Amino acid sequence: MACLNNLRFNTYKQFLLKIGFHFTRTFSVTKVPLASLLSLFLIFCIQISVIGQVRVPFTERASASNPSRKTFNVKGDFALIGNTNLSLANYADDLMNDNLLLFVDVDSDPNTINSSSATLGFNKENGADANCTNVLFAGLYWSGRGPTQDVFYVDDQNGFPKKLDRKEITLVGPNDPVGGKFRAGENDIRYTYGLDLGNDLGLYVGFVEVTDYVRQQGEGEYTVADLGALEGSNYHYGGWSLVVVYENPVMENRSITVFDGYAFVRGSVVADFTIPISGFSAVDSGPVNMKLGVAAGEGDVAALGDYFEIEKGVNTDDFIRLSHSGNSPDNFFNSSINTGGNARNPELKNNTGMDISVFDIPNAGNSIISNGQTSTRFRYGTDGDAYVIYNIVMAVDANEPEVQGYHFLNSVNNQPFAEGKSIKPGDELEMIVEVKNTGGVILEDLLLEINLPDGLEYVSSVGEYFFAGNSGNRPSLFSNQVVWDLGDIPLPSNPDELMAKLTYTVRVTEKCEVLIDSCSANFVLDGQIQGINGDSGKPIPNTPLLIGFSEESQCFNAPIFGPIDLQVDADEFLNVNCGYESGKSKIIICSEQGNTEISPSLYLPGIFPEGTRYYNEFPLTSTYIEYGNGINFPLDYEAIYYAVIPDSNCPIGFGFAVSEVEIEVEMDEGSCETSTPERKVSLSISKGVPPYSILWEERGTPTTETVRDLLPGLHRVFVIDQTGCAARSEFVVPEATLFSVELTKNSAQITCPEEPNLSIELAFEADEPSEYKVLISGDLLSGEKFELLEEGLPEGIYEYKEFLPGSYSVKIENSNGCSQIRSFEIDEQDLTYLKAGFGYSSESLVNEGLLNFNYPIKFENFSVGSSIDKYNWDFGDGEVSSESDPIHKFQNAGNYEVKLTVTDELGCVKELSKLLTIVGTKFLRMPDAFTPNDDGRNDFYFPVFDQLKSIRFSVYNRWGELLYYSSNLEDKGWDGIFKGSEVPNGAYVYKVEYLHATDGAELKTQTGSFLLIK
Repeated sequence: MACLNNLRFNTYKQFLLKIGFHFTRTFSVTKVPLASLLSLFLIFCIQISVIGQVRVPFTERASASNPSRKTFNVKGDFALIGNTNLSLANYADDLMNDNLLLFVDVDSDPNTINSSSATLGFNKENGADANCTNVLFAGLYWSGRGPTQDVFYVDDQNGFPKKLDRKEITLVGPNDPVGGKFRAGENDIRYTYGLDLGNDLGLYVGFVEVTDYVRQQGEGEYTVADLGALEGSNYHYGGWSLVVVYENPVMENRSITVFDGYAFVRGSVVADFTIPISGFSAVDSGPVNMKLGVAAGEGDVAALGDYFEIEKGVNTDDFIRLSHSGNSPDNFFNSSINTGGNARNPELKNNTGMDISVFDIPNAGNSIISNGQTSTRFRYGTDGDAYVIYNIVMAVDANEPEVQGYHFLNSVNNQPFAEGKSIKPGDELEMIVEVKNTGGVILEDLLLEINLPDGLEYVSSVGEYFFAGNSGNRPSLFSNQVVWDLGDIPLPSNPDELMAKLTYTVRVTEKCEVLIDSCSANFVLDGQIQGINGDSGKPIPNTPLLIGFSEESQCFNAPIFGPIDLQVDADEFLNVNCGYESGKSKIIICSEQGNTEISPSLYLPGIFPEGTRYYNEFPLTSTYIEYGNGINFPLDYEAIYYAVIPDSNCPIGFGFAVSEVEIEVEMDEGSCETSTPERKVSLSISKGVPPYSILWEERGTPTTETVRDLLPGLHRVFVIDQTGCAARSEFVVPEATLFSVELTKNSAQITCPEEPNLSIELAFEADEPSEYKVLISGDLLSGEKFELLEEGLPEGIYEYKEFLPGSYSVKIENSNGCSQIRSFEIDEQDLTYLKAGFGYSSESLVNEGLLNFNYPIKFENFSVGSSIDKYNWDFGDGEVSSESDPIHKFQNAGNYEVKLTVTDELGCVKELSKLLTIVGTKFLRMPDAFTPNDDGRNDFYFPVFDQLKSIRFSVYNRWGELLYYSSNLEDKGWDGIFKGSEVPNGAYVYKVEYLHATDGAELKTQTGSFLLIK
């Protein structure tokens, strides 16, 4: 009832108009029963509450390099592709995503946890050559539900944590085997932080422009990986879409507009929403073809009642429901991907929450979009589903451009301009726009607009006509635009006839702040022509200005439209007049000690304008990093970063000079024999920007003095560098205290010990309690260094072992800074020891510890000692060896005592014996693991055996799928390949059935698991 109590029609009408609704019906007042009136009001209130679910209004999406071009009136088309990165654990066409969903991972990259792909192809109409196709805009969108934080972790297939980020995604193009990570901007598009209704059920949408990347990669398979999603059964989903607008000189004329936003629609509420679209201009005569692309998230395959409609005509409120081959009018958002038959991997009918479609509007007899129409409306809603629509793309047949404006730079400082000639601050540039009537009709109310960027200062403009009876006005400057009302342009004798010419002059600024903010300095000049078709009376499309023709052989003379990018050589001017060196200027910041990152939001406001974006490189490649939005600059004095000013397509290079003043206080050790009243204290100052100003607390005035004699007690010192950054150090000068130290070198008199028995004993004591620090450092005979530090030791006796031959120094320091030094030597004789030891291994070794004769046995020497000189092996069968690690075969079964005797250089002798049982038995052994990495060692997995008559050997994965089978006793074994691809690391199951040669028909079976490790 609160809605009824507060209802004000004008207020709600203004609200609805603000978010895009239009009122076109006329209401008359009649007597209505009270119940009906209340019902009407209640319905009205419900609709008002649902309309608020359009969280981000739909607006035109333009390329960052040309933000004013929001409708693409071109010879060209658009493509919309995409796929899902989650799918049903038990797939079925009609199951919804409240069933268990698992990650899809189609790439061969073991570092990604989810991935899917789709193939981009350009329209081939009229024999269009893809080499002549120019990508004007490419936008990558992704959407999902499940995670409630931007950064989270999931377990990969080996149980290791894998980091995912909802605002970051990996895109791999057809000609880029590595790809790169792309990150959504601060407001692109909407992220929620909960799964409840207040957070729109957790449906999120991300966007990043990838125009340069797609322009470089062209047609082919695009893979998107590591999308921020979760496996599960709580209506999770996750997928992506890529929209590409392109032009080609032989294609048909179209008006193409990309819209995006965030429209959340909640199930169980009857609601609809309207999106108005304008800016296009349909062809003046003949059939009007309209192509539509739509991308949405969390539409369920079995939840009926959602629809997508288009208005017939303009402001008729007569909407018809749309559908395509993959859905129905009453279930438009049904987890289908219908994008023209392009290849996808995986290629599923049920994409569990992802809806991506491209289809033609049924416009027979121009019943929906008529000739010359410039606007329409879409309506969408639901009575039983919940989803988010985030992208709508529209292309409609358009007229051939009826007017041409050729825009070029004519001269610099009254000298003809030639390619390669530099433009500098203060130069005057004469620009020309030549206007032709190419449409075969009279053009009325023609208007030419040139957008002047900051940094190009208006000087003058002149308009010329080349026909009699013109009705236009003089060109003038209006709100940073050169505007020329040309009036009417008659039919020329031929379409190539020059009808009018605008000559205007601008001066390159000499303002330092503008040149710095314009990345020293590139200025973009753009413009358009608009007017009325004199025959039909309808507007002609906003026509971009021609700037030249392609010189590539296969696309020769193809027109090029768009802005003129004026490259200004401002480096010398900035260096001399502004004290700015492009790409090398340093931003000085104060940083606390230990800080390793720099926050853009903390340090850069006031240096660059609001809305500036920061990158680690420019131009951007697939591996770029954008700073901000929680990502800080690393503290790197050598790195160059790039600031991109809003509405600018060029960067400002800069770096950081971190004034992180560090103070290290050192003082002499004092006397250990007599106490002295003062200790010499020295300051070592680093980092920051010198010269430094030092303030000793006692003196109260700044100085440059870094050494002073101070009395025992608490002291403070302050250091301030040239930038004003300061550091403080607080320290205590202790009083010297006497203590005694005794060092003893101990070595037990044992002949030929089995381990080193040398130790160094330290004892220290004093009249007053204290804690001690012991630093033992040494130069070893091997050339290496030795260091051992212990702190916080009370008085007592301490023993140290495990020294190697060399010279050592011991420094003992008490808590007051008083220290003493002792030294000692360790000779090789001090460390003499010897111990015999060995082990053995063989392929014939089985669990019972028995060995087979005629099989090689590898004996491994495990003896340790300071200087082992000789080895003597006695195998007990009359054979001996002096090798360190011999290999031996016993020719007969029996019990053999194997003895190893070792001797060192000092004559010490040690020996060890082991009894080996050698048999002539059959055996089979299964290895625990193998490593199929083509290094020639352990590349195949197969049983190790002897005296087998037959074998059947199988390998399975953890789902019971057979990966390998062999019944050949001579087989090498499994190489880790299944169906032509390498399987991942992990545990696998084997089963072996075998017959021994001496057991007749007794079939034995053995099963177990093993590891595949690469």
